[in-house]
Amino acid sequence: MKIKYLIFLSILLVLTTVSTTSASTTTVHPHEGNTYWVGADGHKISLINNNSAVNPTYEQLLTFLKADKTDEKNYIPGKYTCGDFAEAVHNNAEKKGYKAAWVTIEFKDVNGGHACNAFNTKDKGIVYIDCTGSYPHKSGNWDTIVKMQVGKQYKPTPLFRSGYTYYSMGTVKSFGRYW
Repeated sequence: MKIKYLIFLSILLVLTTVSTTSASTTTVHPHEGNTYWVGADGHKISLINNNSAVNPTYEQLLTFLKADKTDEKNYIPGKYTCGDFAEAVHNNAEKKGYKAAWVTIEFKDVNGGHACNAFNTKDKGIVYIDCTGSYPHKSGNWDTIVKMQVGKQYKPTPLFRSGYTYYSMGTVKSFGRYW
């Protein structure tokens, strides 16, 4: 009887250890004061942070972006826009084990704002990525990199597509990162 009890305790200890070492997550709803950021359809943006996520290298980030297909989703005004794209990329990166930020941008000279992502790479520091798909929808890769600086133009540059030029979306007035 004593042996069965010891075996039971040993199995229980193993199961407890296995369950506590699994990756845990924390959900964050970005907000300013009592105002929460929402997706195009009105849902609260939900950032699912992997508590075990790490900062990627720049090469790891590029490999992740090539594999991630968020940029190929349809941009649908009023239903799925930049905030939704950035939410999906954030959550996909965190699920993959890479820390990501959801970024809001306010422009000086344009009504409305924008959202993208940031990654604090181990070798190149903070890198801003915009994976918002095209409108009207066109197939292909729409992943871009952006140099984010207050007072400068927000102009995405394609990461994996040559021969395509983006226009400036406006002058950055402010931006916020939600990790």
